[in-house]
Amino acid sequence: MTRPTQTILVTGGAGYLGCEVCRLAVEAGHDVVATQFRKPPPHGRPLQVDIREPFDVDVDVVVHTAYVQADADTIVRGTRNVAAAAGRAGARLIHLSTDLVFDGEHAPYTEADAPRPVSEYGRAKLEAESLVGDGLIVRTSLLYGKPGPQEALAARADAVFYKDEIRCPTRVDELAAADVTGVLHVAGPDAVSRLELARLLGADNPRGAPTPPGRPRNVALDCSRAMGLLRTRLRGIRELPA
Repeated sequence: MTRPTQTILVTGGAGYLGCEVCRLAVEAGHDVVATQFRKPPPHGRPLQVDIREPFDVDVDVVVHTAYVQADADTIVRGTRNVAAAAGRAGARLIHLSTDLVFDGEHAPYTEADAPRPVSEYGRAKLEAESLVGDGLIVRTSLLYGKPGPQEALAARADAVFYKDEIRCPTRVDELAAADVTGVLHVAGPDAVSRLELARLLGADNPRGAPTPPGRPRNVALDCSRAMGLLRTRLRGIRELPA
């Protein structure tokens, strides 16, 4: 996500995406500092800070991946503190957001479409976006590609998958390698239901159900701008096995 010889702070460095960002940055020769929550980051130097409280750091780039999906206050307050720390350091800020800032009624969504979240998580992430200022906002979708939440869910016999909730699954390693500025939609080109995603990830005869109220049904992202800008080619889940 960055040029060589930079000092990079990754929030959520032990998380699914943050870990991959740290790994690629370390391999590229960057000096990587990563915050930790419950466990230390496997790549880079650990930084003992709680992003829910103000902090300072001396870095060139901040990649903000940390969040707690069920805690809107942590999402907003954490982003406010991370953005403030990046601003005081004069660092470039890259903020990870979500396709769930949209209402699911007018897909595929471009960067110019007005966000209208219907879930508390989507509303919190949209409020967090407003705190980023001149940084890069990356909206993405369900991440897969190494053992993680989607793969674990697909392996559960008791899981139920929404057959009419359409998303654009994105390989975590390809998202971590993306580099551009502005608001950008970065997701895989295949728009599939949660049920189809489970099948593609190896679920054995998964159970389907309609999308419940309070969740957007189709938040497929139009990523044509990203396709023209990124050096990393984003592959669809049908093209490349997990």
